[in-house]
This record gives sequence, C-alpha cells and structure tokens, in this order.
Amino acid sequence: MHLSELSFTPEEEAEVVREQFKEVYWIFEERAILDDGGPVMCEIHDIFGTYDSSHHNCLGCNFADSTQLIANFLRTYELQDSINYAYSTFVVLSYLLVERIETLFHIIKLEDQYRKQNFKVLMEIRRWANFLKHPKAFLLTHHPTFSFEGSPKNKELRKNATEVITYAFLDQFYMNDKQDGKLLKRLQNKENVLVIFPDVVKVTDGLCKAMHDCVSLIRDNKVYRSILEERTTFRDYWIDQEED
Repeated sequence: MHLSELSFTPEEEAEVVREQFKEVYWIFEERAILDDGGPVMCEIHDIFGTYDSSHHNCLGCNFADSTQLIANFLRTYELQDSINYAYSTFVVLSYLLVERIETLFHIIKLEDQYRKQNFKVLMEIRRWANFLKHPKAFLLTHHPTFSFEGSPKNKELRKNATEVITYAFLDQFYMNDKQDGKLLKRLQNKENVLVIFPDVVKVTDGLCKAMHDCVSLIRDNKVYRSILEERTTFRDYWIDQEED
C-alpha cells in the first residue's frame, strides 16, 4: 500500500493546512508585527536613533523586507491546500530572514556557542531549507509523501514508510557531504518515503522570539551597536535623497 492511501484525502489536507497556517498567521501578526503595522525588527531604527531623522540605518529596512515576505505569504492561508507547498514556501521565506540574521551575527562576531544555545530555531530552518535547495539523493525517490509533526496520520505512515525524513535525518545527512554515499544507498529508487516537516507553530514561535532577541542583543550591547553603526548608518541620507 502506498503512503498516499494512508494520508489525508485532498479535501482533508486542504482543511488541515488552512487551519494550521491560520494559527501561524495570527501568531506572526501578533508577535512579529508592531501595532503601527511595521515589522518588529524596524525597532532597530530606534536603537540607532535614525527614526524621524535625516539619517538612515539600513538594518531595520532590510530585516523588514524579509519579514514582510513571510507576512504576505501567511495572509494567503485561506488559499493553501498542500502540506508540501505551504511548508516548503514558509521554510524558504523564513530562511531568507535567517540568512540576514546570521550575516548580522557574523559582522558582530557573535560566538557560535551562544548562537547554538540561544538561536536554535535558526539552525533548524537553515537545515530544512538546505534540504529543499539541495535534495541530493532525495531526488531519486518516487512520489514521496509529506506530513508534519503532530499529524494524526503519522503513526500509520511511519509504520509503512521505507524511510522517514525528519530533522534528525537531516542532521545526519544534510549537514555536510560526508554521508552522501550512504544517503544514496538509503534513498535511491525508493518509494514510500515519508517527509515529516517540523511543527510550524513551534517554528513560528521560535522565529518570532529570535527576532525580538536579535533586537535586544543589539540594543543591550554597546560594542555591537558601535560596530554596526559605523557600517549601517548613512548620515543625512534623506537630505541627500531630497537633493537628488
């Protein structure tokens, strides 16, 4: 029996996905978007004193752009009907924000151990995005089935799957290229392969917390602010724009 026969019907899948992403939409709107409609990471403007001034700090706007991409997708929750599409799109859009945060951490030379302990969700999103971008031997599977953590279908799906791809699987085979040969043997020409995406509500909670923590990290550290201000603040930016 193929896993598709044990999974949701198309109608059930559409209902489940819409309910999940409706919840994610409200979480994101509440925690990632400010009362004035701007993304929470726009608060970086306040940190550098560029709000309502002639100067401009690029960090707030660049982070806002990535946040807005996620928000725009989540507003379409009523149109979602596919686990694979909805989760993959959310992961990839979140990854664009993660990469910007990671770049910021690289600039200020934030210690790796601190990142791992306090921003675990960034690594989780990165790993799933790498799987989607670089499928490796997953490309050689036949009509895999997609599910998510917490699905009532998972028990039967796992029981009948030839391989189950979760974060633990990605942590073993998609962290680097050392296990590619073994991965090839595990996945090539396989059917009934099951992909279980992470709990999207937990990931969203973690991502929103990471955004708030990122802002606090800059606000509360004079050294980081000094490093970033020199590289990210354009003095009299708006005056120059008006003159142009």
